[in-house]
Amino acid sequence: MTHPLQEHRQFTIERIFPNCLDHVWAAWSIPEKKKAWFGEGLTDVDFRPGGNERNTFVSPIGTHTNETRYFEIKDRQRIVFAYSMALDGRIHTVSLATVVFADHGGGTKLTYVEQMCVIPPSDGAEGREHGWSALLDTLGRYLVGDTKAVR
Repeated sequence: MTHPLQEHRQFTIERIFPNCLDHVWAAWSIPEKKKAWFGEGLTDVDFRPGGNERNTFVSPIGTHTNETRYFEIKDRQRIVFAYSMALDGRIHTVSLATVVFADHGGGTKLTYVEQMCVIPPSDGAEGREHGWSALLDTLGRYLVGDTKAVR
């Protein structure tokens, strides 16, 4: 069986948070707050257009490294960034992500859209979607004050 050299995929995740838009935006835009739900491996947080971010964590299969660059930040409305995921130093996905924030009856609707190039071998779109779903679940717990929210 032959494996493709790359695969292009997309997924969307939506979440409704009971918190107002200001609180949800702050959880993404203030480095200390983002670290509280994103995890201690998050370093070099420079939340501005052209800014970078780095996240490293270890799992049973190895060391995962995420390197992010922000392209557009529209206050309380949208974040556009690109990031790569590597396992033990080998990049296996490169993604463009858009996060849209909107008022939703006193709460906030967050829509996360990711377009990616998967470079086999990789856990691919399924791995990224699982990871972001888990992160957004952790964000939800953080926003309601769960002190065990950190991954």
